[in-house]
Amino acid sequence: MPLQPPQLPLPRAMPQPAPMQTAAVPVPAAPHPAPLVSGNYRAALSAWLESHKRYPDGARSRGEEGRAVLRFRVDRSGRVLNYAVVSSTGYADLDAAIDAMMRGATLPAFPADMTASDVEVSVTVRFALTH
Repeated sequence: MPLQPPQLPLPRAMPQPAPMQTAAVPVPAAPHPAPLVSGNYRAALSAWLESHKRYPDGARSRGEEGRAVLRFRVDRSGRVLNYAVVSSTGYADLDAAIDAMMRGATLPAFPADMTASDVEVSVTVRFALTH
């Protein structure tokens, strides 16, 4: 009599997991990219800031030097909407000079290649004594 292969049990169906319950989760909209500040406008801002920055006499006589990071929002016409010194020079008189420069300031208006209604800009303001 020929040998028969052993009888293997039939595979059982694996139990199926219960369907997963999902809820619609709102996905936050991607943040809008910050409006671009053109190179020409950056140059105009830099020139304006340098021409309006005043080195306080007391700070100069004490040899105080430093740099601060100034952040401000400006509209198309050049009106400063808000500003803050986000990184101090470390000297009250130098920081106060930045505040005096920005309070009520009108910066250059946007060039034609900038279409945003307003932009936020961060710049470094340096106070350095020449030797």
